[in-house]
Amino acid sequence: MPDSSQRPLLTIAIPTFNRAGELAGLLDVLLPQVKHFMHVEVLISDNASTDTTASVCETAASRWAAAGARLRVRRHESNIGADANFASCYDSALGSFFWICGDDDRIVPGALAEVLQLLTTSSGAPADVDLIYATSYGFHSDFMAERQSDPLHRRVHTMRDPRAFATTVNIMFTFISGIIVNKERLDALPHEDPKAFVDTNLVQLSWSLPLLQHFRKGIVLWTRPVAAQLGNAHGYSLGRVFGVQLAAVTKRLLPERPDLAARILNPALRRWFPSIVIDLRGSGNKTLQLHEAHAELRSVFGRNPRYWLFTYPALTLPFPAAKLYTRVTAAVSKVLQVLHLPGFWRKET
Repeated sequence: MPDSSQRPLLTIAIPTFNRAGELAGLLDVLLPQVKHFMHVEVLISDNASTDTTASVCETAASRWAAAGARLRVRRHESNIGADANFASCYDSALGSFFWICGDDDRIVPGALAEVLQLLTTSSGAPADVDLIYATSYGFHSDFMAERQSDPLHRRVHTMRDPRAFATTVNIMFTFISGIIVNKERLDALPHEDPKAFVDTNLVQLSWSLPLLQHFRKGIVLWTRPVAAQLGNAHGYSLGRVFGVQLAAVTKRLLPERPDLAARILNPALRRWFPSIVIDLRGSGNKTLQLHEAHAELRSVFGRNPRYWLFTYPALTLPFPAAKLYTRVTAAVSKVLQVLHLPGFWRKET
């Protein structure tokens, strides 16, 4: 059994609500990995689920205890909302490093060992890395059958320039399963309580962007250790959350570094927004109100030429023309990415 008095190196926190099947699948993938590392804890934060999540947690607790793996389960008495549950995960985590993982995502076999190598020094002490970006791939049903690797065969990039790190990660700072943070260092820095960002749909930025502002070192793990379930995200307003809220939250969390905020938002305008809009339009998704999205995005990005050159045509052109135009601008965006990151193609050993 692990020594419960020893501070874990890493907490993997899983916020969950009424997705018992997805949670069970994630725990099945994690147990064979976690049982080999006594300095890793997994924390489940159940947001008062009404399905069989409690039973899944009870069964998991027995299995993990028998395997000598660390598992804690917390259950809220009532549903406090997703953001508040995320913030609760951060507050409750005991590890020096913190990794929140969506219950429908997967940390692929072997990935945890790879991450832990980056979090420790040769002497076994916690590394001085502030942020790790764990790249990902999307899957529909079978994350192993749909496994993808980095097309450039890169493994890691170590970065000491926060501008390069922000440009590389950009919009993926918002993906909860993709960022591992040095919680021990963040807790020693002046920063706002994550609970102050509840109801922004972006509370996860409250523990990553302060470390970006006080950046020493970050690592990009290119091996795609995270498999992200496709089709489960819902209920977000594209313009409100990723336009109005994202611009406001990045400005609030990076008050001394507007250049870093720009390096998060500008690549999103060039490539992420257009691709999301085209995907939603092509799927026939009726939740995308084009005029509403344009109004909200224009209110924030109306003075940014990237919005008009890259995102606006995807919203307004007839769909076939918008699709072709976005394909061309995606290629342009790739070229701009390479120009901003001269080591982009480099393989680091």
